[in-house]
Amino acid sequence: MSPDHRVQSLRRKLAETYRLTEYLYTAPDGRMFTVTGVDDVDALLEELIISEPDSVEVRDERLPYWASLWPSAMALADEILTGGWLRPESRVLELGCGLGLCAAAASLKGSQVTATDYQPDALVFTQLNCLQIAGQHPKTEILDWRSPPVRRHYDTLIGSDLAYEARFFPPLLNCFDHLLAPGGHILFSEANRDIAYPFFQQLKQANWQCRRLSNIPATSVYLIMRPNE
Repeated sequence: MSPDHRVQSLRRKLAETYRLTEYLYTAPDGRMFTVTGVDDVDALLEELIISEPDSVEVRDERLPYWASLWPSAMALADEILTGGWLRPESRVLELGCGLGLCAAAASLKGSQVTATDYQPDALVFTQLNCLQIAGQHPKTEILDWRSPPVRRHYDTLIGSDLAYEARFFPPLLNCFDHLLAPGGHILFSEANRDIAYPFFQQLKQANWQCRRLSNIPATSVYLIMRPNE
């Protein structure tokens, strides 16, 4: 199936469940890309509220943050495209891919991308948006940060807007430790929220190196590396 036909097939599949909307992302070089997301995210939240208390969505508090395009994702995509951090064929893993803009940016750089999320439909949106932006979609898979895969390592980990709940900090650091290859690095964007401050403190306490690469209004992008690297 050609990329165009695959795009139309994925759009039809998603439209059966969601009312779709289009965001416009302008890359640093002026190229403009369409990112497809969910039009009424509040409706998804309402569905979660009325779900059965013992459903996996309620037990895990699967809030629909993935369904929108956030400024932190655009800031990280900018850094991926311009920062020179990714090499062609480098192994890249995105944690919490959401709509897939950053995975698409990494694909444009020629990297071998694996996009992960805890929400199955986020992976479908990621496939769609990577096809629309990069003409190909990455490998996608469900990833629970509490149980990262063993014996798999990546040159670069990328993630945006991940430090929004304190309960995620230890499993996120666990993923960093298990999944990052020796000599690798992490590109991480955060919306400068107060709640994320303890996350960076935990990074420091674990002797991870963390350097701010850019700071645009309401968003910072960081380079994170293992201790002593």
